[in-house]
Amino acid sequence: MLGELVVTFTVYFIQLLAIMNPFAVIPTFISLTQALEPSEVKSILRRATITGLVIVLVFTLLGNYILEVFNISIPSLRVGGGVILMVIAIDMLGEEVRTKKMYSGDIAVVPIATPLIIGPGTITTILLLTAAKPGDPVNLVLVLVAGVAACIVSFRILALSNIFVKYLKASTVRALGRFMSLIIAGVAVEMIASGIKMYYEEMFKS
Repeated sequence: MLGELVVTFTVYFIQLLAIMNPFAVIPTFISLTQALEPSEVKSILRRATITGLVIVLVFTLLGNYILEVFNISIPSLRVGGGVILMVIAIDMLGEEVRTKKMYSGDIAVVPIATPLIIGPGTITTILLLTAAKPGDPVNLVLVLVAGVAACIVSFRILALSNIFVKYLKASTVRALGRFMSLIIAGVAVEMIASGIKMYYEEMFKS
């Protein structure tokens, strides 16, 4: 039983970390903060981390209610979520990182916390993971812990971004980001395929 929980947590964690893809965000993060003092960067990261954790908490705990309110079925969510993830993966393989334009104001919340780290792909994945076993408190806790862990790791990677660029070089960082995009593309295909399969199964049952 414990072994299964560890495996499930690991799968959830890897999926969410791959979709958050902090390596792909490093170039944008550095460009946004390069003119700031180290203390200011720490403050921005602290606020961004808190914002990210709040988003993960809200969508993990209220995910099933959101599906009920909008009358969204699991198959449709899987297909729709898979399409979103595939678009994100393709976008990451290009030269631009995740968002095409910057926003004014508090960069800790927008765009660093969202949508650079916690974007539509992350939110969709959290909804899918919680909806896969509705009413299961163990699964809910696993998704929450995995989401919190992936969020913290992502922002810690951003905190070490200068070190990554210094020792790994910008080209290596970009390569890591693109490798993560391949993982996201694979997850997207699985979501779309499983969603279509569930549609067919429901059609044959009815």
